[in-house]
Amino acid sequence: MNKLIVITAFVWLWGLAACSDSYPTPQPILAKEVCLESAIEASTTRGVIGAGYEEVLEVSFARQDESMVSTGTYGGWAVHKAVRQGGRGNRPIVFAESQLYPEDGRHIRLHGYYPVEGEPETVAETGKVTFRIDGTTDIMATGMLTASGFQPVLSCTFRHLLTQVRLACYSDRGDAWGTIQTIEAADVHTRQELDLAAETPRLADISVAEDIKNLPVQDIAGRLIPQVAADGSPPEAQGYLLLPAFPNDGTADHPLHLRITTTKDGNGNPKETLSDVFIRIEGGFQIGKSHIVSLFFTGAGNIQTTHVSVEAWTEYEQGEMPI
Repeated sequence: MNKLIVITAFVWLWGLAACSDSYPTPQPILAKEVCLESAIEASTTRGVIGAGYEEVLEVSFARQDESMVSTGTYGGWAVHKAVRQGGRGNRPIVFAESQLYPEDGRHIRLHGYYPVEGEPETVAETGKVTFRIDGTTDIMATGMLTASGFQPVLSCTFRHLLTQVRLACYSDRGDAWGTIQTIEAADVHTRQELDLAAETPRLADISVAEDIKNLPVQDIAGRLIPQVAADGSPPEAQGYLLLPAFPNDGTADHPLHLRITTTKDGNGNPKETLSDVFIRIEGGFQIGKSHIVSLFFTGAGNIQTTHVSVEAWTEYEQGEMPI
C-alpha cells in the first residue's frame, strides 16, 4: 500500500507540472509610450461650462527619470509642452514630443501645470514654477505622478490652486450710490510658487514688497447696483476675482480688503466715493472653491457683508474668465 501511495503522488505532481508548462505565468508587458488622459477638477453645474476648459488647453509637464545607478533617486527636471484635448471629463494629453518610458523599467515622475509659465531651464534647475497672479487667470496642477513602463500612469486631474471670489452687490437705495466704478482687492501677494516634488499641489507665497498689489474685480465696473428683492435675497453674482488663499486668508485676523469706488456717496450726492470693506469667513477662504460674497449698500454710506456662501468652482463663458 505504501508503494501505491508513493506512485500515485508522483503521478499527481507530474500532472501539475505538465499543467504549469501548458499555461505559463504571463510576464508583465512593458508600456513604451506615456499615454495619459486628464480631467479638470469638478465644477458646479450652476455656472456655464465654457471658460475654455472644453477647448484645447496648452499645458506643461515637468519630468524626472529614475537614476540607473541608485533606485529611488532621480535626475533633474525637464519641461515638456503638451495640450489637453478639448471636451469634458478625461481627455487625451498630447505631448509636443512623445514621452517614452525607460526600457529597463525604471520609474519616471511627471507633474503637469497650467498656465505654461517660466523658462524651462529655470524650472529644470530649481524644480519649482513661479506664477504671477493677475486676478483673472486660473492656475492648476496635477501634483507629482510616479509611473513606470510596468505600472504606467493612465490619468490625472488638474486641480485649481486659487480661490474664487464672486460678488453679489445690491441695495435698498441704489440711486444714492450711483454706479460702481471699480472694486479692488487690496494688498494681494501676486508672486506664488509651485514645488514640482509635491504630490498634493499647493502654491507657496514668495512675494516681496513690489509683488504686493491691488487687483481689480472683473465684470463689475460701470454697473448699477441692483435693487433688493422683495424677500431681501441678493441677486446673482456680478463680478469675480481669482486669488491665492492660505489658512489665514479671509479670517478675522487677516480679512480680504475690498476697496469699492462708486459715483455717489451713498447719500445721493454725485461724488466719487471710496469705501473700504473687510471680508471675514470662518475658517478662511478655501482653495479650489467659489465664495459668493453678498454686499448690501445701505443708507448713510454704509456697505455691509450680509452673507458668504461656499460652492464648487464656477466656470464662466469664454471671454469672461480667460485661462
